[in-house]
Amino acid sequence: MIYSADADIVPFLDGLTLSMQSYALANEIRLTFSTKIRKQLVNYQPYLLSQSLVQLICNIISLLPPKSAIKVRLSYNLHKQYLLVEVENTGINLILVNEICANTQYSFIGQPLPEGTLYRLLLPLQKQTPVQNQPEGAIKTTNDLPQFYKEIQKHLRSHFSQTEKLLATLEQSRPEEAAFMQKINTLIKVNLEDENFDTHALCKAMSLSRTQLFRRVKSLIRQAPATHIKNMRLQKAKELIETTDCTISEIAYKTGFQTLSHFTRIYKKQYGVLPSVFRQAKRPATNE
Repeated sequence: MIYSADADIVPFLDGLTLSMQSYALANEIRLTFSTKIRKQLVNYQPYLLSQSLVQLICNIISLLPPKSAIKVRLSYNLHKQYLLVEVENTGINLILVNEICANTQYSFIGQPLPEGTLYRLLLPLQKQTPVQNQPEGAIKTTNDLPQFYKEIQKHLRSHFSQTEKLLATLEQSRPEEAAFMQKINTLIKVNLEDENFDTHALCKAMSLSRTQLFRRVKSLIRQAPATHIKNMRLQKAKELIETTDCTISEIAYKTGFQTLSHFTRIYKKQYGVLPSVFRQAKRPATNE
C-alpha cells in the first residue's frame, strides 16, 4: 500500500528535477527548477507524485524540438490555499496532445501559451486525498448508451483500431520508428485547425521529401500521409461531437475542413453516417 505523508516538498521537487537534467540535456532540452518557497510541508504521496511528474516531463521531452526548455516551478495560489506545481515548456504548443498527461496519477491541467504549454497541478495545503484521475467507474460506459449510438461508436472505432495496434506494435519492436510516428502525430494535432496543413507542410516540418515521407509512413501504418492527416482530423471531430456542445460548423473549422459541406461529405463517405445524426444519437446519452 502507498501511504501519503506530511513532508517538505521543496527538496523533493528540486532533487527530482536535478535527477532528470542529464536525460533532458541528452535530448538537447534545458530543464530547470525554481521557487521562492524555502520550506513547505504538504500531504502528498511521493511515489505517485514522482511517477506522475517523471511521466509528464519525459512525454514533453520526447515531443519538443531541440533547444527547447522545460521549467518546473513551485508557488502558492492567490490565497495560499494550494501549492501550484507548474511545468512549462517552450518550443511548441502541446495542448492538443492528450496523451501527455492522460495516465498520470495526479491530474495536471493544461493551458496553451503563445510559444509553449503550461501544465499545472494543485496540491491542497490542508490534509486530504490528492486530486487524481477519475476512476473508470465514474465514467459513463457504452453499456449505458442507446443501442443506435453504440453501433455508431463501434463503427467509428473500427477505423482507428488498426492504426493504433500498428503503433503499439512499433513501440515494442521498433521504438525509433514509433518515435518518428509520434512526432508526425504531434505535428498533425497541433496544426489541426490549419486547413492548409497538408502533406506538403508535413514534409517541410519533417525535413523529408514527399516520396521519403510517403514510403516511410505507408510502410509503418499502411496509410498514405494524406489519408492519415484526414483520419486524424475526423477522429478529433468525432471526439468534439461526443464531448462538447460545439456546433457541427464550429467542429468542422476546428478540425481544418474548409467548409461545412466538405466536412459533412467526407464524414458521411468515411463512416456512412452524417455528423448531425451522430450528434443526435449522442444526446439521449448525455441529457438524461
